[in-house]
Amino acid sequence: MKRSVKNVPKGVWAGLAALLGTQAVCLFLGARKTGRNPWVWGGAGLIQFPLPAIAYFILNRQDRKK
Repeated sequence: MKRSVKNVPKGVWAGLAALLGTQAVCLFLGARKTGRNPWVWGGAGLIQFPLPAIAYFILNRQDRKK
């Protein structure tokens, strides 16, 4: 059975958009607060979940240790 993108319910798309939007805003605000290229982190947060958030928090944690 072949599935198509057309068969995905609209609620799934809305949830995905909300998830990516929330991640992008959180990364943008966090990066702006620490001075770490907020537009880059916000844009990366819009593209994929959860790799940009994981990378940001790992890199941000390493800077705090120094």
